[in-house]
Amino acid sequence: MSMSPREKELVAIGISFAVGCKPCLDHHVNIARKEHATDHEIRRAVADAFFVRRNAAYIMEAHALAHLGETRDKVRYPASQSRMNALVCVGAAFAVNCISSYEHFIAEADSTEISQDDILEIVRLAGLIRKRATSHIERRAGLQGDKVS
Repeated sequence: MSMSPREKELVAIGISFAVGCKPCLDHHVNIARKEHATDHEIRRAVADAFFVRRNAAYIMEAHALAHLGETRDKVRYPASQSRMNALVCVGAAFAVNCISSYEHFIAEADSTEISQDDILEIVRLAGLIRKRATSHIERRAGLQGDKVS
């Protein structure tokens, strides 16, 4: 089953939120509305992306503090998800470079009817949105076209 245009835009909303790109989020919310996404679906995509982004920060904090001998509780993921929730979470996890979350949601792909083609499309979309988000901030910082080392 491939993603519908509405699903793809909801995933793009989650990715845009996860990478923190307001222009990207605005763009994809507008397109999602044209694809008849409901306020509830948009709200849910944002909530799922927020969950992934927050957990990614928690996972990195735990990893960093482990170097100091401190331990944190493991992240608890939701028991079961819908296809739409899982699609957004895969995209958000990839967008924020959270390997733990990405692997978790990929492992559940079969139970939520996510195909390998869906995953590849999400990864490509996340890569494009991350590049676009980076170009927005580079332009604001006056770095457009410059190489940063």
